[in-house]
Amino acid sequence: MARELRPYQSEASEAVDEEWAEGNTRTAIVLPTGCGKTDVIADKATRNATEGRYPLILAHRDELLNQIQERCGMHAPGLRSGRIQAKVDQRGYPITVAMTPTLARPARRERLARAYESMRPDRIGRPGIVIMDECHHATSPSVMDILEWAGCFDPVDPTPTMGVTATLIRGDKRSLGDVWQSVAFSRDIAWAIGEGWLVPVRGKVVIADHVDLHKAKIRKGDYTERELGAMVAQDVDQIVKAWEEHAATPEGGHRTTVAFVPSVEACHAMAEAFTLHGYRAGVVLGDTPASERAVIYRDLEAGRLDVMVNVMVATEGWDCPPVSCVLMARPTRLPGLYTQIVGRGLRPSPSTGKTDCLVLDVVGASRGQKLTTLIDLAPTAEIDSSALDDLPCEDCGGYSLASLRRLGLTEGVDAKRCTCGLGGPAIQPPKLIGPASYEDYDLLATDDPRAVWLRTSRGVPFVVPGNDRIGVLWPEGGDLSSATTWTAGHIALTGPMDAVTLGEGLPLSEAHEVTEAWALAASPWSAQRNRGTHRQPTPGQCRKARGLGIVAPETYSQAALSEKIDILLANSRLH
Repeated sequence: MARELRPYQSEASEAVDEEWAEGNTRTAIVLPTGCGKTDVIADKATRNATEGRYPLILAHRDELLNQIQERCGMHAPGLRSGRIQAKVDQRGYPITVAMTPTLARPARRERLARAYESMRPDRIGRPGIVIMDECHHATSPSVMDILEWAGCFDPVDPTPTMGVTATLIRGDKRSLGDVWQSVAFSRDIAWAIGEGWLVPVRGKVVIADHVDLHKAKIRKGDYTERELGAMVAQDVDQIVKAWEEHAATPEGGHRTTVAFVPSVEACHAMAEAFTLHGYRAGVVLGDTPASERAVIYRDLEAGRLDVMVNVMVATEGWDCPPVSCVLMARPTRLPGLYTQIVGRGLRPSPSTGKTDCLVLDVVGASRGQKLTTLIDLAPTAEIDSSALDDLPCEDCGGYSLASLRRLGLTEGVDAKRCTCGLGGPAIQPPKLIGPASYEDYDLLATDDPRAVWLRTSRGVPFVVPGNDRIGVLWPEGGDLSSATTWTAGHIALTGPMDAVTLGEGLPLSEAHEVTEAWALAASPWSAQRNRGTHRQPTPGQCRKARGLGIVAPETYSQAALSEKIDILLANSRLH
């Protein structure tokens, strides 16, 4: 019996057909890890194959190709698929699955083109549709060459193309709008947890003494792996002890765990530390043979291993439902990477009694860093950050009043209270939180670098020109996760709302462009705001912040505090 799609998977597949019919021949769908992206791929491929369109499916990892071929067989038993990978060259099948590094070679494309020409002369030697898994990699030069060859950018008769990913975000800032014309369907982790498709998630901050993100270099928007790896490697014993405490189960065992570390050095050090503490640990690196990986994956799923330690291998194309603990020993500033990593622990596993997933976040004794955290993925998640909150002040060595109480310390006897930023000639200014964490909301467009796009606490995107008005994107239908059309407009931050509509019934990219054009015409504000990323906030700014309930506003930079104030004001207007 053929495998059937879940309701939202059917919606996603139908939304792609609608985009194709409207002329958006390169469209993407975004579904969280664990929500069955491969089923949507297989359904789309097998349906088109039975109609003689000869789909080409692209993926960049062996595990992904295996999953896709297996799932195609489940959706259409008896329908054969060919594979192009390294020495394997199976052409002439109803469905072709191809490894992108292999098909990036012109000679392999030429051979496949001849096969397509013999099967479908009307397509001039190219597939009928193209499907790309993990499509946030689409802007790489090798993939762009493949898509060009397949006719995806043909101005007259483009090949319908579908991209699938858990996060349509790149870490290298290349514009995905160069490839994908629209997002046909999108759901996030918070939605999937709320609907019961993924298990709830909770977080615990783990302190590692030598992980100092203030000293870590940043390259291409994230911390360099070599430096992070050296820091983590020094603290593996401390991290394992924290795992023993927090990942323990009521039955006396420990949660099945996948650990993400920054470097090969840290990976081996972490696995050795687990072994020395009496636990069974497996190691997966980029050069681990596929056959060896498969054994480790099976052993972890079967409970013959307690933890699998890896370096950026299990982020894509790996599923292990029994995993109920993600040990995040690779702090990151990249939302896409964090989403991929946390998603590995969210699949339900009824047979093992799994009820939630624990994320142990190793951030070290570092504060004020622009880290992606669990709250960005699941705003309602329970997160215990007391270990970080209760560290002494980096400047004066004192503790907050709340920390003194939590730690059971007596002020003036056991420890002193932190007085940084409270005034007095002998008081050093506080270490500022900042720079401001401005984030580009749109998934596709390359924005004007002056644009300051923020989100309210419920995720409504808005842009701040600095003239007491904000530009807003309202999802039509009221659901941020499923909206296909948007209303663009602007409102006053104070006084009467005085809403002005810039456009209705617009796709996200157009609504974003219209609103941003209004904002940039209204005021060249962002350059001034960015100059405040390292400055103390003004007394007037602090008074305004306290009036809105912001605690210790003097510890923020001007820009970071402005952002926080804007979000609170927008919350009061839009929620």
